Amino acid sequence: MTRFIHIADLHHARHIGNAITAERTSFDIQADKLAQLAEVIRRENIKAVLIAGDIEVSDPEDFVPYLKTWTALGASVYLVYGDHDLNRLAYDDCWRQIEHVHSFLHPGYLYDETLGAGIYGLSCETNQAGLKEQFALTPVRDDPYPNIFLSHGDRKQFFTSVVTELGFNYYALGHHHRYESIHRGEANLVYPGHIFSVWDGCGKAWSTGYIIGEVTPSGITHEFRTFEGPETRRISFNPFLRDGSRLLLTRDNLEGPSEQWIEEDETLLRKLIRSTLAAYPDDYFVTPSQSKGYPTRRLSMTGRLLLEDDNRFEEFFARSFKATKTTQ
Repeated sequence: MTRFIHIADLHHARHIGNAITAERTSFDIQADKLAQLAEVIRRENIKAVLIAGDIEVSDPEDFVPYLKTWTALGASVYLVYGDHDLNRLAYDDCWRQIEHVHSFLHPGYLYDETLGAGIYGLSCETNQAGLKEQFALTPVRDDPYPNIFLSHGDRKQFFTSVVTELGFNYYALGHHHRYESIHRGEANLVYPGHIFSVWDGCGKAWSTGYIIGEVTPSGITHEFRTFEGPETRRISFNPFLRDGSRLLLTRDNLEGPSEQWIEEDETLLRKLIRSTLAAYPDDYFVTPSQSKGYPTRRLSMTGRLLLEDDNRFEEFFARSFKATKTTQ
């Protein structure tokens, strides 16, 4: 039995603009999480790292230290590009120079003897243009060893009828920002979720994690694991959706129901926010998008800082109310 790591949706850009008032940048926290994989590779004797797109670095050199560390530890790296990887030609020119790094700028297939599995890579274009058609053109596999399909795209792009025909055991996918495993045909379509980000509101307020896959002669199994360190979380109120005197409360990546009606009582709402922040002091709370009247589009602070800084708490409380019915 051999093992691989499957990650996706890194979005490891520096985001140095002024769109967010942030206590700490996503880039720095992502770096901490990506660095954790070196110890996983050592401890678990990982033979391959599969990266399923949306790497989205500001400079391809930012990602080189990880690639060199992982390959120096004995893991080959296989990667495809996602719809956010607009500078993929620059990425490819840089990363393909590193030994044991294999990028699928164009559809292709490689057999990894050490892993004991074949890998077919299919990158995704902007807006996932043509992905469904490219997927249908994938060569059918009928090998005596397991095969992995590595790509990036919405689950709707990967039809059950095509999955059933192709003969792959495991689909290492990216695009959905939280862990999902969808069984189709004789295979699992697996999304590991994202690494970490404060710039995308509820789109990223899910657990950060990675997949450990295990290759056996009979197939491939997998396990989702969470990264150590802070998560993104969100609590927000929608004053445009009401049930009498109650407004809609939304919780993202928090204990309790994801949505519920709550009385619009300022004392009650403040108490709710304070108790929520206290429950996750080291995690980052992200407000809904709102630029009118504020210097930035979002606010991102740890629960601890928001409780210790009265001014920040007041700003956070005010910005927890959605600006429109559909604000994200």
